[in-house]
Amino acid sequence: MRRQNPTRGAVEVKIALVTESISRNSLGRTFSLWLLSQHLGWESRVFTSHGDEFWAPLKGTTFEAQCTRVPPDSLATIIAPDTDLIVAVKPLDRSLGVAIAASRARGIPLLADVDDPDLENRLSLHSPLRFLAKLVLRPRRTFSSLRLRRHVKFLPSIVSNPWLQTRYGGVIVPHAREDTGDGSPHVSQQISVVFVGTNREHKGVSDLRDAVARMQDNGVTLTVTDEKPIDAQPWESWVGHVPFERGIQLVKDADVVIIPSRMSSNAHGQLPAKLMDAMLAGRAIGVSNIAPMPWALGGSGLLFAPGDVAEIQRTLTRLLDPAARTELGKAARTHALTNFTVDACASSFREACESAISGARL
Repeated sequence: MRRQNPTRGAVEVKIALVTESISRNSLGRTFSLWLLSQHLGWESRVFTSHGDEFWAPLKGTTFEAQCTRVPPDSLATIIAPDTDLIVAVKPLDRSLGVAIAASRARGIPLLADVDDPDLENRLSLHSPLRFLAKLVLRPRRTFSSLRLRRHVKFLPSIVSNPWLQTRYGGVIVPHAREDTGDGSPHVSQQISVVFVGTNREHKGVSDLRDAVARMQDNGVTLTVTDEKPIDAQPWESWVGHVPFERGIQLVKDADVVIIPSRMSSNAHGQLPAKLMDAMLAGRAIGVSNIAPMPWALGGSGLLFAPGDVAEIQRTLTRLLDPAARTELGKAARTHALTNFTVDACASSFREACESAISGARL
């Protein structure tokens, strides 16, 4: 049953966010949707049946207290009876699969969230031969992923970007961020570059390292949120896996944020949340020309060919000028304030949720 919120004078909704694990970085998307529900004055709880240690970037935050680990297959008995909507974060067995069962058992409307090309990668839809191999070698997992993909296409859904919308439909709800203000002024001609995120092969950090190495005559430095490798260079700072607020501060203190994703199935359709952080912090930004990152930048940053170290170097050279960085940073922040803050994204999230609730009751 929907309730009146006395402090906001608006109709309050009670939602259950079902996520795949408390230990994986998918919790970042769950956090974004939780922020939106909080902004709307809704009551929300997060449920999962997997994971041991809480995901490090959000450990110790208020959000952690809102997350509950439940025994497998028990969500239907634990979820509050007056819940208005279940939101399945990611179309995976441990999230959407669990949420479908609970929705059917309790008669609660369900909304699917797709923020990454998880199923495309699991099914190797970019490669027919790999798809057939998976169908033969892992038939149960493959058929399960195909079934979940069909479910998403028929369920009310939200997606994080237009690339995913072309495949699943749904309402675009980007990774919403709270505005913590502009970063440091752009004054230095010896720029500091930062990569904040999970350092995986398809992220292209090694390409960025090579480009920065070529810029040592200009005094360019690089900070990476990962453990120090054996080949770390004097101009590199490896700070390990940092809490969420520390990651935000690293971005705000840097001159340039580079997201050097390589041309791979893992990168297509992925919208790194740290891109939103960099834009809100007014950083000069360069990204690989892989959808949907150019869409997210909206012309407020520089693009380079994926995996092209020389182009990354040319991008850094253009950004040695403080005036150029200032101009790009202002454009990025203005675009992000209009499109990626919690306030900017709340109406789309509200409409998608309320449509799912009302549609299920017709």
